[in-house]
Amino acid sequence: MKQVNEHLKNQLDKELEIIQFSGQKEVLNRVYPKTWKQKFLKLWNKELTIPIVPVSAVFVLLIMVIGYVEIKPTEHSNSDNEKRELINVAGNYYWKDAFEKELKKHED
Repeated sequence: MKQVNEHLKNQLDKELEIIQFSGQKEVLNRVYPKTWKQKFLKLWNKELTIPIVPVSAVFVLLIMVIGYVEIKPTEHSNSDNEKRELINVAGNYYWKDAFEKELKKHED
């Protein structure tokens, strides 16, 4: 087994003789940044893994809450509208309290 591995290693070394790695300095600068710009670029290139199930669950719950708030009947505004009275003035309909407020503004 050792002889086979050694033979494969020698063959691989012979095939890869012509390939030279010349970017050592660039790789070291990226791995160990010295300037603020290099540090920022290293931070910017970080890969984030976002778990799909929890994020989608939060998104669905958020949509449900927003939908419930939008669909939920607003009793407070309905009770105010029930107390208000519509009046007909010159063929137009107005809320009585709003009409009286405007009349008071114009009387003064």
